[in-house]
Amino acid sequence: MKRRHLASLLGAATLAAALAAPATVALAQGSDAARLVPPEVRARGVLRVGSQQTFPPVEFREPGKSEVVGVSADLLAEVAKRLNLNLEYIQGEYASLISGVEADRFDIASGGISDTEEREQKLDFVNYMYSGGAMMMLSENPASASAKTIDDFCGKTTATLLGSRVIMSAVEAASERCTKAGKAAIKTEQLPSAPDARMQLDLKRVDAYMGDYPALVYMGSQFPGRYRIVGGAYILTPYITSWGFGKNRIGLRDAVHAAMKQMKTDGTYQKLMDKWGVGGGALPEISLNLPANKRPPRT
Repeated sequence: MKRRHLASLLGAATLAAALAAPATVALAQGSDAARLVPPEVRARGVLRVGSQQTFPPVEFREPGKSEVVGVSADLLAEVAKRLNLNLEYIQGEYASLISGVEADRFDIASGGISDTEEREQKLDFVNYMYSGGAMMMLSENPASASAKTIDDFCGKTTATLLGSRVIMSAVEAASERCTKAGKAAIKTEQLPSAPDARMQLDLKRVDAYMGDYPALVYMGSQFPGRYRIVGGAYILTPYITSWGFGKNRIGLRDAVHAAMKQMKTDGTYQKLMDKWGVGGGALPEISLNLPANKRPPRT
């Protein structure tokens, strides 16, 4: 009788240990990532995020609210939790994000910034989402029904964000094709924020607004029928949305990378991507410094 009782107790203990194992492993993994956090950041206890905060559904503030929300905000909140840090958002114009990291105003450049070989000369990147530049027009514009690509904008005016070098390179190449074909060049207004660019479109001062495809789709959903994405889902140029880190912050970069890899493994990453409707942009792996031009084409 005593042997059966002891066996029963041992069985219960084994079962309890087995049930507790996943939580224990997750805690250990979180601790591994947290150990990579540089001492000065750990002592501060705060992860400073530079962000324009006007890029729904990536990072933005809803009207009248101070909280930063979006898929990047949710991912970073989970990363900070696993690194035992708090988040602090610091507003910055898109064009100032890289210089803000270099000047140590931020620990991370966020809010829709993409990894490029040119930017890798100044920052390191943790990649977290497939994206791309797209074009949006007013539905009432007669040309919106026929425009399919950037090559349909010879002689027209477009708007994009100041510092959007990837998009501007594609526009400049298209504009050169226009002039070689004997057509007028494409004019582009570079503006400090997404609301500024959209306002130019609403005021009919430009023919199209160029920005992140997920952001344009989200914007269109907020104003049903007002806007139309050029070509339906035309991608002007593919890129990889990322977080940027100073070259002297390898430890912090690696800590965030490790936490994100854990989130990829345990399903948290995909869950948060799906929550914001960008699950199709999930990467097959969380990578470092791997821009779109170094990746095979998506199928």
